[in-house]
Amino acid sequence: MVLVLAVIGIYVAVILTYALAGRIDDADDREPATNGALVYLDVDAVSGETFSFQTRVAVYPGADLLTADGDLREDLTVDVSPAASADSLTFARGTRVGSQPVSLYADGDIRQWPFDAYETSDVQVQAFTGTGAARVSVPVQVVVTDSVTSWAVHARASESGPAQALDIHVARTGPTIGSAIAMCAVLIILPVCTLFVSIQTLRGRKQFLPPIVTWFAVMLFSVLPIRNLFPGSPPIGSWVDYTVVLWVVMGLATALALYVTAWWRQAP
Repeated sequence: MVLVLAVIGIYVAVILTYALAGRIDDADDREPATNGALVYLDVDAVSGETFSFQTRVAVYPGADLLTADGDLREDLTVDVSPAASADSLTFARGTRVGSQPVSLYADGDIRQWPFDAYETSDVQVQAFTGTGAARVSVPVQVVVTDSVTSWAVHARASESGPAQALDIHVARTGPTIGSAIAMCAVLIILPVCTLFVSIQTLRGRKQFLPPIVTWFAVMLFSVLPIRNLFPGSPPIGSWVDYTVVLWVVMGLATALALYVTAWWRQAP
């Protein structure tokens, strides 16, 4: 009874945590300065293997930069650095400004999954009107948002860079880490159960049942599918492989070997 209540309590806690973490904030009502631009830097993907953030840059020019029809008066160039691509975002005069993808470098170590976190420092966004010698800098207000699931994105003013530079920190959310730990717990339970059955059979306390050998094999081959369900799909070689997956496989193989030994001893 206590075990059932504990499972129900954990289930309710996980659902509530996920629901609270998934709440959507109110719509943003920021407006660009009349002589400047409002730039949204939206993080929509995190890649630990390539050490980068995938972002989408949306630009909203002020009224002084637009014609009465809402088109640009002059060419508008937006530079985001340090970016993985050297190309600037350029919007031609007489067109509407849209959004474009930009990849940012990030520091982190995916081998620490699910406790891995990534950060990019001194991110600067600059905007210019005109081209060549006639290019003029315009004020920029930068807003960092996130459309990526399972990650928490935080931005703060950089302490080492210019006043307008930002540091962006991304870490997995609590529910995601909890899900990862739960999946590891599921794997750990498998060898515990099989070792218990095989040891009891080997000691003669339980009768040898041939169909259980198939159960051991199913347990062994279920490790990889469960491993592939880990949130974020950590690459092979992460710490979880050395601390959990490897020992789960060894435990299951040992249990199978013990059960075969019990069969050998009890065979006529």
